[in-house]
Amino acid sequence: MRKLFHGATTCLLLALLAGMTPAASVPAAASDSAGDNGEVKVTVRGSGYQVPRFVALKSDEVNMRAGPGTEYPVLWQYRKEGLPLRVEREFGIWRKVVDHENTTGWMHQSVVSLKRNALVTASSAKIHAAPDDGSPLVAVAERNALLELQSCPTQWCKVASGDIRGWVARTAIWGLLDGEVLN
Repeated sequence: MRKLFHGATTCLLLALLAGMTPAASVPAAASDSAGDNGEVKVTVRGSGYQVPRFVALKSDEVNMRAGPGTEYPVLWQYRKEGLPLRVEREFGIWRKVVDHENTTGWMHQSVVSLKRNALVTASSAKIHAAPDDGSPLVAVAERNALLELQSCPTQWCKVASGDIRGWVARTAIWGLLDGEVLN
């Protein structure tokens, strides 16, 4: 029987096997950061932005896929420009995102922007003139209304929608990380 391994091939195989240790199992281009629940978030050749973070849909027709590539099936099609999504992972030009209903999938980087929006998740959200329940009421936003986030220094967020400007309680909206301060 003939030997299948030559000297150079054997050296190459040994070098590859030596690189397959737990310390080398994450690619060199990957970066780790701990998420809110202590789980390590991995970014492989991503954007360099913090993970997790929030983004918004750029158009009113965006596909969410089962994996990071066009070869994966479309799970959902979103039809709400500006909808906020939480980025959980990155893989090259693909973002693993989660929506307000906890639906998870992958989207191409070109269909999301860094614009910060919030979705009203309460049955309604009172928009006040100042960050105080006692301040004058400017408007009431219905459930699933999109609001542009301008700042969230405390438990109140400064928001805008068309010509309406005011403050909404942080607990009435979705689009911020726990404890995140937005200036």
